[in-house]
Amino acid sequence: MATDTRRAKRQHAGTAILDQLADLDVRSISPDTAKTLLKLRFDEFHHERFNLLTAKAGEASLTLSEQEELDEYIQTADILAIVQSKARQALKSAGVAAQ
Repeated sequence: MATDTRRAKRQHAGTAILDQLADLDVRSISPDTAKTLLKLRFDEFHHERFNLLTAKAGEASLTLSEQEELDEYIQTADILAIVQSKARQALKSAGVAAQ
């Protein structure tokens, strides 16, 4: 058990949050909250910026700063996908159709 505790302390903060999201009981999410979570989107500026960065990545012409920015977009999108999956599960569990 001590090994698990030490490993948890060394776990990256983002990974720790992802683990908590994965373990989230969908019954604790109200239908209204779930619907709100499903509306979260990147705005047009961020979509365009992400597309530019991915194009540059395909050409292998990203600067270090741009690579870090792209990594942040990807991590954020991954977290959003998990949260929205949980929201859809919450709505299904509550017998409410996702919009």
